[in-house]
Amino acid sequence: MLLLALLSVGGYGLLRALNQSQQHQHAATRASAAALAEARRALLGYAASYPDRAGVTSLTAGPGLLPCPDTRLDNGDVAGQADPPCALASATETGLLPWRTLDMNDLRDGSGAPLWYALANGYRNNPAGILNSDTLAALRLDDCAPSGRAIVALILAPGSALAGQNRATTLKSQRYAPANYLETANASRGDGCFASAQSDFANDTLAVIDRGALNRIIETRVLTEVTRALQRYYADPEGNDVAGLDPLCTAAGQPSHCDDAWPWLAPYANPATGPYEGVVGTRVGHLPLRRVGIDFSAPFSARWTLLGGSFSATGALPPSEVCVRNSLALCLVQPAGFLGALTLSGDLVAASSGHCRWLGGPALRCVAVLEWADPGGSGNTLVRSYTLEFSGLPRRILGPTALLPRRESTTLGPGVLPVGASLILTLSDTLRASNGGVQILGEGQISLLAGAALTRFDLVGVPLDLEVDDDHLLDPSTRRSPGELPAWFTANAWQQFVVVAYAAAHSPGNPASNCTPAVDCLWIERTPAVGQPSIANDVPGLVLLAGALLPGQTRPGSTPAAWFEAANAQLGSHYTARSPDATFNDRLRRLAP
Repeated sequence: MLLLALLSVGGYGLLRALNQSQQHQHAATRASAAALAEARRALLGYAASYPDRAGVTSLTAGPGLLPCPDTRLDNGDVAGQADPPCALASATETGLLPWRTLDMNDLRDGSGAPLWYALANGYRNNPAGILNSDTLAALRLDDCAPSGRAIVALILAPGSALAGQNRATTLKSQRYAPANYLETANASRGDGCFASAQSDFANDTLAVIDRGALNRIIETRVLTEVTRALQRYYADPEGNDVAGLDPLCTAAGQPSHCDDAWPWLAPYANPATGPYEGVVGTRVGHLPLRRVGIDFSAPFSARWTLLGGSFSATGALPPSEVCVRNSLALCLVQPAGFLGALTLSGDLVAASSGHCRWLGGPALRCVAVLEWADPGGSGNTLVRSYTLEFSGLPRRILGPTALLPRRESTTLGPGVLPVGASLILTLSDTLRASNGGVQILGEGQISLLAGAALTRFDLVGVPLDLEVDDDHLLDPSTRRSPGELPAWFTANAWQQFVVVAYAAAHSPGNPASNCTPAVDCLWIERTPAVGQPSIANDVPGLVLLAGALLPGQTRPGSTPAAWFEAANAQLGSHYTARSPDATFNDRLRRLAP
């Protein structure tokens, strides 16, 4: 009985010790899981809000970018801070979680060890390339083959120290050596390979951010930006509303929202090469965009009489000063090779073609080219190029109509050029011979600065599609054209992934107040992951966003099927929304007036 009693007491002590050990292990596991989940949420939040973060000055850095690990391999760093040089993937792929950069506490796992972190090169926040849904995620878990799971980032909880790991060293190079915390493939840097298996010799716990999870975050941000831009445009395309009311409409006794309409869109074309210019009558297609440094078609008209400013001329036969200063002046021209004389006017009121380029801020350059055949019958042609480059001129926005896209115009005079404004007007003449030869005849130029006298300067009909921001301020009050998109949108080629569609009732110049359900509204068939499918047949408009490249698709591709799936590839009036899978990953956002 004494032996039985001793065995009972010993067994109880052993069971109690085992139970306490098991409870401690469970508590450590829960603590590690909670720390990993918190870190994962913080990283996704950082990626979604990256363009808005304090200290980010780049106009082109968009959502999806993540901080580099804390490698602490150089002097002067602060613990928990993402370390430069961020671009050296082989040296900085794996390090400690940069908790300070993420604006959070120093997270520890259940053993008290700091969390580690690995990041794919294409998602580092010193972008050398573009980041969108097709950006490659190079990290691999349990499969180092290129066809393995595409992972953007990994967070690792090291667990208790194992044999051979020294976590008490004061040497910086050892305290930040992965092998003192991580095991197997996780302990090496620069190979992109990681392992999740645990054993007596490996006790790392991992949380994964794969490309699909991050894409859902950044695609949501992109859809939000496009939707907001289109809604701002719809509410006030002329940029003149006061307290939500259009003074032009209310003055005419019309509803305050009488100019509400979405812009004419750009016809669908190869997204990599399309001009992204709005065309009247297009209600399904690409966003119409005005981008800094990109030429766009502009059938503008111009007329001027410039009194002040300096005149300069070059070439053997430049346009006369009076013809450069006054577009209505009649000038006699007979270059060598012409059998007859031309009487020319610089007036561009009747010009039907041309192109402009936004130079950033309030600066614009517009060019028109006119040609005149030799009236004497030599077969030679005079080609005159008109270049108007100006900045800081007053702007008036004209809303879209049934026949025209949104436009801007400038009207000055009589008076002087406003403070902060400048204007350079250049006329260049070239002789194109009947045999194909080209001879530059000359150039005349007038340069005006603020205060220079003028009788008039009119520029009318320059298309004003959705501007792409160039100053970190969307739709600034000093240069208001509602519908601006952030610069990172086009810098990361998101325009290639986006298509917009809307019902005819919401197009410019349409007198209807809204589309009619099941008649002329768009349709969306939704198939949720759980529950029954549903159809919405009352959709005024929508934004369609392509997901990452799927098997069978080739990009850039000139057909919608290279980007979209199911009914969406038809770009008609019926669209599909469902949970992403191996054959479908489009995203939809409904537009409503």
